[in-house]
Amino acid sequence: MQWRLILTLVLMVIVVIFSLANADAVQFNYLVGSKPLSLALIIIISALIGTIAGVVAGLGSLFKLRQQLLDKDHQLRDLKKDNQGLSDEAKVNKEQRRPRRP
Repeated sequence: MQWRLILTLVLMVIVVIFSLANADAVQFNYLVGSKPLSLALIIIISALIGTIAGVVAGLGSLFKLRQQLLDKDHQLRDLKKDNQGLSDEAKVNKEQRRPRRP
């Protein structure tokens, strides 16, 4: 888990350095017009949008895996109950087969 934090910090530093190296003003064209903006700002905003898109894309898998884990937990609990019931039943059968001493 710690390596992910280190990798994230390294990538963030790379994006910031790249942005600062490209701090010139450029004409930014969008759907309803255009505006001069710093290229560094555009790079950072693009990186943030990409990060958000990646997180949103991964949420579906996360929820699916979480549901599978819950299903397996329920299955394990049911199997433990069945195992306990069979163990109790085996003890009863064993006691019934023993000859009783008078």
